[in-house]
Amino acid sequence: MKLMSKNNILAIIILGLTLTLSACGGNSQTSTSPSASNQLSGPPAAAPADTIANFNASRNSFVIKRTGLSFTVSDKASTPNVVNLQPTQTTVKFTDFTVSLLVGDKSKTIAATDLNTLIELYIAFFNRVPDAEGMIYWISEIKAGKSIEQLADNFYTAAIAYSDLTGYSDTMSSTDFVRKIYKNVLGRNEVDQDGLTYWSGEIDSRRKSRGNLIRTIINSAHSFKGTADYGWVADLLDNKVTVGNYFSIQQGLTYNNQTDSITKGIEIAAAVTATDVNTAKNIIGATDTLLDLRTPPPPVVKIATSLGDILVELNPSKAPITVANFLRYTDVGFYSNKIFHRVISNFMIQGGGFNVDLVQASTYSPITLEANNGLSNVRGSIAMARTSVLNSATSQFFINVVDNVYLDTSSGGYAVFGQVISGMDIVDKIRVVPTATKNGYTDVPVTAVMITSVTRAN
Repeated sequence: MKLMSKNNILAIIILGLTLTLSACGGNSQTSTSPSASNQLSGPPAAAPADTIANFNASRNSFVIKRTGLSFTVSDKASTPNVVNLQPTQTTVKFTDFTVSLLVGDKSKTIAATDLNTLIELYIAFFNRVPDAEGMIYWISEIKAGKSIEQLADNFYTAAIAYSDLTGYSDTMSSTDFVRKIYKNVLGRNEVDQDGLTYWSGEIDSRRKSRGNLIRTIINSAHSFKGTADYGWVADLLDNKVTVGNYFSIQQGLTYNNQTDSITKGIEIAAAVTATDVNTAKNIIGATDTLLDLRTPPPPVVKIATSLGDILVELNPSKAPITVANFLRYTDVGFYSNKIFHRVISNFMIQGGGFNVDLVQASTYSPITLEANNGLSNVRGSIAMARTSVLNSATSQFFINVVDNVYLDTSSGGYAVFGQVISGMDIVDKIRVVPTATKNGYTDVPVTAVMITSVTRAN
């Protein structure tokens, strides 16, 4: 396979992440032959200002939580402590780390095997865990059509360009190259003679480029999984991928300081063993351990009404059956041209079952009640309406306009499954409309409040 020229690969890496090792994620310089010292000493290239949220404290001072449309950042030490990020703010910069909020989503745009291979290539060539900004760049290269084989050769070109940091050079013998691979990839300081002869022969015969030989050895090592002699090597590789994934994808971390990115990245990788990842995670030191940027955002629906739109964030983790049921009706357009048929100004607004003529629509079968799920019937929460029979909810829902926490347990409880995140002013418009008794139903709006549609908003 033809290697890219050194100048071209340096230009690519400078553009993407300042030669990988610097963990910068980008640089505005366009020179194709910069010195290593210059490239490794500068700060990370800035993302567009409107995409960054800056906080003047360390990462561990905050908790990041994903919402339906964006993220929140909560300061553990202050009140009020929650900052709602704009959807355009996809990077959070603290004094020690930068967090790339969308790296988890981007990681799912390529095959999981390719993602793991990228992490293994970082470890093999640079003996360090990858950072989020670097992973975003290399993921984009795969999405642009680059094969893993091409990237392996690109990594090798970068490694020899910075031999003082990586230990690789274009003048090292094939046997020394194989020994380096064994140390970085397999965690072995000694090489068996048969392996040394075989792998050196693959290079010398030109059956394998040096870049791709590393990938071949990685694949070979995985084949020993579960065996008595070398199963630990496969376990070591798997654990390094686990820690690399945790640092760069799950936590979305990049050190702000380039020296830390290199030295601490190496320290973290070196702490991984075939039986332990916790020591490495302790070096990372992240206290926001519940954050996982791979987790998709909770679903958000838009309830379009004749008085305006209401956005509701659903909570499938607390009410999976109820959310799935509501989305089932949503996805088939069931709620279009229904009404809010019951409105009580100091209680709630209820709809989703009747048309403007107060004809009740046929529904799917009732669902199991999910009351007492940790969500409460507070103002702005959405819950399922039901009869006196506990497991009788179908399509009808209500939005609490005041705190009705007694509904959490009253007569078996009423299942909350989401919260209004925008449009409470519309809810309050609906709650005060004049009502009357109509066709035997009480509290019916005199002028129909239409549910034009309910659709997914994310």
